Amino acid sequence: MLAKANRLTRAQDFRLAMREGSHAHSPNLVLHQFVGTGDEPARIGFVVAKRFVKHATGRNLIKRRLRNLVRGRIRQFPVGSVNVFYAKAGIAEVDYSQLENQVGVVLQKMARKRHQALLHSLQPGSSSFPRG
Repeated sequence: MLAKANRLTRAQDFRLAMREGSHAHSPNLVLHQFVGTGDEPARIGFVVAKRFVKHATGRNLIKRRLRNLVRGRIRQFPVGSVNVFYAKAGIAEVDYSQLENQVGVVLQKMARKRHQALLHSLQPGSSSFPRG
């Protein structure tokens, strides 16, 4: 289980990450991430839709696996971020090692996106470029 401080529970936080945040895809998984400015720990939630996994036991198994994989990588999430892992079609057929690889892939892609955004914001002519 994730520590209570790292759990995403409010519907408005799920909406924030999914509507306002950036996203990274793998074949069966999407990570939505909204990076805030606060200093609270990263919060993480999981969505496994009924249309992709019919039985509740299957949805819960996928969420348990994801929570276990994320718990070991909690330091890879930026401080103050709101994160939602959204399972895509075919997630029920993915074994644990494939799921582990896909979690790694979306985290790497998201880190690359954050890095690119940081570099872009430091370019001359951007509004946040230090002048002086």
